Amino acid sequence: MAAEKAGKVYLTGGGCGDMGLLTLKASEVLRGCDTVVYDSLVSEELLTWCRSDCEKIYVGKRYGRHAMKQSEINSILIEHARKGEMVVRLKGGDPYVFGRGGEEFLALKEAGICCEEIPGISSAIAVPAAAGIPVTHRGLAAGVTVVTGTAAEEDGQARLKMDFEALAGLEGTLVILMGMHHLSKIVEGLLAAGKDPDTPCAIIMEGTTKRQRCLRAALSQIAAESLRQGFTSPAVIVVGAVAALELLAGEQKRQVPEHSLKRSITIGVTGTPRFVQKLTAALTEEGADVWDMGFMEIRPAESVLPDWKNCGWLVFTSPNGVSVFLDKMKQERRDLRELSGKRIAVIGPGTMAVLEEAGIYADYMPVNYDASHLAEGLTERILSEHGEGHRDEISAVFLRAEQGSVSLSRVFTEKGISFLEYPIYGLTVCEEKRAASVRREPDYIVFGSAMGVRAYFEGMKKAGVINEKSCFVCIGELCGEELKRHTTRQFLTAEESSVEGIAACIFRSSG
Repeated sequence: MAAEKAGKVYLTGGGCGDMGLLTLKASEVLRGCDTVVYDSLVSEELLTWCRSDCEKIYVGKRYGRHAMKQSEINSILIEHARKGEMVVRLKGGDPYVFGRGGEEFLALKEAGICCEEIPGISSAIAVPAAAGIPVTHRGLAAGVTVVTGTAAEEDGQARLKMDFEALAGLEGTLVILMGMHHLSKIVEGLLAAGKDPDTPCAIIMEGTTKRQRCLRAALSQIAAESLRQGFTSPAVIVVGAVAALELLAGEQKRQVPEHSLKRSITIGVTGTPRFVQKLTAALTEEGADVWDMGFMEIRPAESVLPDWKNCGWLVFTSPNGVSVFLDKMKQERRDLRELSGKRIAVIGPGTMAVLEEAGIYADYMPVNYDASHLAEGLTERILSEHGEGHRDEISAVFLRAEQGSVSLSRVFTEKGISFLEYPIYGLTVCEEKRAASVRREPDYIVFGSAMGVRAYFEGMKKAGVINEKSCFVCIGELCGEELKRHTTRQFLTAEESSVEGIAACIFRSSG
């Protein structure tokens, strides 16, 4: 009897926001892992590096709401490692800096699971640096102390576990992580312990990202000023002389583009990680405050790719479909030369771009980027090239989501053109993330698909909540038709079904 394959868990630091701050070793294990177990403070851009068949398990923890207990997380890691899987436990910052990584390591060790820690760049150092604040500086701070500002539960009440006498007596820099919910109490404790009210302080919110904001004020004023300016977690608090420094190049100081929005707006983006990542990048460039409300996940098909030897066209309707297709080609050891002589149709520029990254170029893309126009335009081209008398000899393979629009198959059927439907992936819902997302009320909420609309409103019904504040935005007409089934409110529809079209639609409305 063959021995079971030994699994392994990598406790991996995901850095503190900027995807470029991830270590090479962390990116290597992400690309190769079978399962990734990740927290809420992890940039979801990192998940796009995982294989399409990688199982992604959200166990996000934020102040006041834990998706899972620590014991449950430990059990998940053990369970998957015992299946012989390579597991990445992806944590914000560094796993051993207030990340409970040590607890997870010990639990895995006790279970006999091989475990390795991969350090990450901690927000305690990187976030102040992103705001131009060195945590040590000759003549100002010879040392740095890092503490957590979270409160422990005692007798049903939250109590801060901070030695204010010791902290107030420090001559170096004090960095406080996860302290925004108790900022007023922290300030009161430091002042009562004798800390100089004029001590320079800084709060860096969403540090290292394009949404970064930095507030500088004296210790006695920092709590009131942060409340007035709307500073919230995630944020890093710096107390000490170095907080008055701003070691930044001139171009770094301008955090929002000059051509940004006339007013600050918040935009929640739903959809898959790839869609959220791409739209977030476009919106933040224009100065919007973007909230990740993505709760859709990709589940690649378990069946092997079809035989397309007698098919003339391969049809892709999303970037996700292309990514899964290319991954499955590798996994099944299918040679790209099999595509020789095949023609490829794509629904829009985003899908085309992912193909081109692999050196594959599309032969057809509709002027309007939706399934209806793709179906009409492609069938017209096929008939014009092959003639009315050869419809049965012409065929196409639809490589798309199992929940895809019926427009494509309907038009091909009406025109008598044969096709093969292959659901290359399915979309599933992460319940924990959906439950958190439907409770948020940004100025705008963007939907990238009809299924995303259905899933969002199903989540609202399940949670028993109603959103009467946000303006809904749809990527196209089909998405809008689905939205009409769930609300009678007015909403926006992008003129062009693309990330750029959505951004333009929102900025016209908000301007």
